[in-house]
Amino acid sequence: MLNEKERRALWLSLALNAVIVLLGLIGAVMSFISASPAAAALRFYTLDSNLFLLAACAVQAYFEAGILLGKGHFVPSWVRLLKYFAVCTTTVTFFIVLLVFMPMMGGLSAFPSAFLVHSALFHHFLCPVLGFISFAFKDHPSIPDRRVTIAAVVPTLVYGIVAIVLNITRVLYGPYPFLCVYEQPVWASVLWFVGILFFAWILAQVIWKLALHMSQPEEAEPGLPAEPEAWTEDGFLKDQDALSCYTYRSIPACHNACGPVAAFNLRRCAGQNAAFSEVLSEMDAMHLFRIPGPTLTHVMRRYCEKYLPGLKEVTGREEAVSAAENSKMGILRYHEEMVPHFVAYCRADGGFRFFNVNDGGEDITLSMAEFAEGHLRGGSVRLMYWN
Repeated sequence: MLNEKERRALWLSLALNAVIVLLGLIGAVMSFISASPAAAALRFYTLDSNLFLLAACAVQAYFEAGILLGKGHFVPSWVRLLKYFAVCTTTVTFFIVLLVFMPMMGGLSAFPSAFLVHSALFHHFLCPVLGFISFAFKDHPSIPDRRVTIAAVVPTLVYGIVAIVLNITRVLYGPYPFLCVYEQPVWASVLWFVGILFFAWILAQVIWKLALHMSQPEEAEPGLPAEPEAWTEDGFLKDQDALSCYTYRSIPACHNACGPVAAFNLRRCAGQNAAFSEVLSEMDAMHLFRIPGPTLTHVMRRYCEKYLPGLKEVTGREEAVSAAENSKMGILRYHEEMVPHFVAYCRADGGFRFFNVNDGGEDITLSMAEFAEGHLRGGSVRLMYWN
């Protein structure tokens, strides 16, 4: 449940994203109208980067509106990452205009024509500046993995490669002077290419460090023993809320470790002696980036296939319940109180034993039909199981 301060902050972030989407659309329409044919406007990095930002802000606004309407609880980490990449590209646009094109146009006297005229007002100035402010000062994203700064350069790299190839094959001319490969020495083209990519990486580093500083990510306190409430008497994990002493995907495991908890419990069901800290570490490393977020389904599948051969999988509520009825053990992926959740179960006397379901359901034995009636009430359902 959001408190009043959180709700105000979310409304402000949503408003900023909505404004960026609106301004980006206005600038895009102006760019397409002035180009002949209209699709020719897409050859400009300026428009491409701003369309990227527009899309990222629209996706984030969608999730923020869902939270405010009570239909969601968080903005997914991949959305934060997408916004970071988009802000990096529009920041490149802003500084290339400021440091390269404006001097070519006559220096400071060219500022109005470079930043305040026609679509430049929206795509050179307003959207890049508002996107940066929105991301760094209002989103407060926690992105501890420095490798994202390299990934942030990929959109600029792809644009550069495509534009240069099209210039070499004479399909495209420019649209920027440093892309005109036949009008400058090869070394100049290489220097421009490397220099802009390096500059884009420097900007990505600065934005990353500022965002990380503003977010002040929560860390688990090292060296503490696991809380007794986390465990059953026979050594299964039953309550992730008591796992604040562990870190998973850069934040305390009590927030997001249902995946590793389920994997650990299944390995214990199968008679394997795995340390929970090792499960956390290995599953964390299987994700592309070390950023806050849940366990991705493909990571859960990959981890289980490594240690528990014979995995089968079905999707859909009825299909999952039917397959689970005849299984020995498995992992259900469903929505518990509107939040995606992994729960492990194993066959037991009287039905199936479920772990880490919710408050009051830390270690319960139910029939599969009873569990489905009480918990598989909405959202997608996926089952990984073993016969």
